[in-house]
Amino acid sequence: MLSLRCWFTAVVPLILFISLPQATMFPVGDLRPDNAHDIAPHAQTGKNYNEIWTYQLWLNNGVQAQINLSRAFFGSFKDPVCGTDFALMGFRNQNYFVAREYPSKNFVFDSARTRLSVHEKIFFEGLPPQKHRLFFSTVKKDVSYFVDLTFSDMIPGAVWGDGIFHLNDNQSVGLFFHIPKSRVHGRIALNGDTLNVDGFGWMDHTWQTGFATKLINTGYRYDIIPKTAGANGRIEDGYFFDDGSSVFGYGLREDGGHWTLLRPKGIKTLDQGSLMNLDLPKRLEIVFDKTASTRLQRREDRQQTSALQELSKMERFAARMFLGGQIYGLRGTAWVDDSLPAIYSITRISR
Repeated sequence: MLSLRCWFTAVVPLILFISLPQATMFPVGDLRPDNAHDIAPHAQTGKNYNEIWTYQLWLNNGVQAQINLSRAFFGSFKDPVCGTDFALMGFRNQNYFVAREYPSKNFVFDSARTRLSVHEKIFFEGLPPQKHRLFFSTVKKDVSYFVDLTFSDMIPGAVWGDGIFHLNDNQSVGLFFHIPKSRVHGRIALNGDTLNVDGFGWMDHTWQTGFATKLINTGYRYDIIPKTAGANGRIEDGYFFDDGSSVFGYGLREDGGHWTLLRPKGIKTLDQGSLMNLDLPKRLEIVFDKTASTRLQRREDRQQTSALQELSKMERFAARMFLGGQIYGLRGTAWVDDSLPAIYSITRISR
């Protein structure tokens, strides 16, 4: 969601209504509780395997953020790496983005502590929903970034069956919701300018046997922002992918204290728009199997990034040739069903 470093998973709305072909095999089984094995790194499959743990954050004073921790394998193109990226919106009315890449030896997972680190100062620890902490501290181009957040009141995570989607050409994608909703509090700082923050957080986790440029065209992620008074209201998260001929992924919707699986049948564009010279739905409807659909409308587009923006011209050319395209990330706020506030994260593949 991003620099060559970080990241070839993402999600975006489609431009046409797409129904599911028989070639896409969904996970087997029903929703089940998330567990320690799900959140841990999964076994590498394929020479271009990549994996990402993603946090979405909505904080006081309209601060929005997305933080990714990830690892990627590039075959013979380059050595495997791990990395991170941090997108920050509305901090003192300014937006920021930073990405870091590290040698794969920096990627360490301690199962006893459920602690995953890509750097000694960039890690998460603690198994949800019992406890969880996210820590991020780095300096790049003379700008220091700092995040220290504690998660509380976490709703237990859920996974659809084994969480694995089997696609064409023997490719696979795994998707796991570890924190479908949580309260968060802590500190965010830019160059020592510190904000004490409170709000809401979500965390999911994906792995892919190949880069998003090879597997999908677009994808889309959204999280409904709970009501601040008592943090009540509808709870719903979704993460959906389009590969040009099918829609896959899934969502969670709480109903009477239980999760309802949001299994996608297709996506309809209700109002077409554009952003960054890319055709993107301004308003769309995600159609589900056996449950009510969700309408989503982009409300405020707050940040747009290119996956290769921090590379030199020659590096961008080589990366595009290897990846088979460019990755654009878009983030902002939205309406769900015309009245429920939400945050969104969109990625669009341009070939």
